[in-house]
Amino acid sequence: MKATYFRSMPHLAGFAAIILCAASQWASAAESGPKPVSPRPAKVTVGPRELIRGQENMPFAMDSTLSTLRRDQDSWFFYHTVDWGDRIEKWRGTPANPFQAKVWQKSRDEVFDLRGHYTKVHHAGLWLLNIHRAPDGNLLGVVHIELHPGKPAVNHGEEYALGLVFSKDGGEHWVYCGEIVRPQDAHGNVGGAPLLVVGDYFHVYFNDQGPGGRRPAVARAPVAEVLEAARRGSVTPWRKFSDGGWEQDGLTGYGAAVLPQPDLGPGHPTDLHADAAWNRALGKYMVTSWCAGGGVGRLYLHLSDDAIHFELPILVDEEPGQWMPYSTFLAGEQDRETDDMNAVGAEFFLLINHKSATNYTINSLWRRKITVSPQPSAPAMGSGK
Repeated sequence: MKATYFRSMPHLAGFAAIILCAASQWASAAESGPKPVSPRPAKVTVGPRELIRGQENMPFAMDSTLSTLRRDQDSWFFYHTVDWGDRIEKWRGTPANPFQAKVWQKSRDEVFDLRGHYTKVHHAGLWLLNIHRAPDGNLLGVVHIELHPGKPAVNHGEEYALGLVFSKDGGEHWVYCGEIVRPQDAHGNVGGAPLLVVGDYFHVYFNDQGPGGRRPAVARAPVAEVLEAARRGSVTPWRKFSDGGWEQDGLTGYGAAVLPQPDLGPGHPTDLHADAAWNRALGKYMVTSWCAGGGVGRLYLHLSDDAIHFELPILVDEEPGQWMPYSTFLAGEQDRETDDMNAVGAEFFLLINHKSATNYTINSLWRRKITVSPQPSAPAMGSGK
């Protein structure tokens, strides 16, 4: 599939129109959450699907989004977590081949200094999901946390959170700083953790769970305060967005839905085991999400001017019988302007994990090239121009 989306036009041609303009497919966001906004004009072209690794060549069953960090001018480090958050692998490669060579494989305790946290928990798994390189070269990482009262298993009383880790040696070792976000009902899978720098704030996106059900939500905290606290091995308070403000506590509050829930039939709801990036060419923030309805897995790209109010989604990929968690933004091969892939340019890739909806261990890895460009605004009606 190759589809071009002109985001300023009310009617689109072909497949793009079916997906983006069929408003009946998308349920409204929760009343307390932002509604889709009118976009600034932009052209978004989604290229054909490219196979990176077939099932027979996958080095593991993917269980998280890849954390990315520039290695040199032409290559990157890719971190991936397996074994219920008990083992971390570091790979080196390129956007065309992320798993060129394994650098190391280490246990949780070899990578993370938990400093006494979770000693009374039967199993505490940590997944390294996103990395931000600070101006001084030190690294801030976001981790997905699962606290299991017994042998790790899904829906067996485990609790979920997002936390922060900090590295002063280039990502070889990390000090655990603490939790920043929990679903209000901590038994809901928090997903995560798309990370953006929005002005003076970090934004982190996650699945919240509360009285109104599951919601794709966002929390924030000031960048300067977060980094200052992380250098000391601690965390600063984060606040969830709700009812037009940031008053909900990151650990106990209930955030508003910032992305819509598609009405595509029974299946997996909108999920933020996903990624985010700033697009320099468009001057827009981007977040991915996935869902599976009516037996079809789908990956979406969401654009926003303020990282809170998002435009209608762009369909990036779909496949019957598949789930599509763990998407990762990859900079274009010639992009030299980013250190951690939290910012990309006019050409970039989305790395997409296809996973059998009935067997989690059967998966493959694909990518799509996406090209974007701003478009001139249409003149106002009756302006004579």
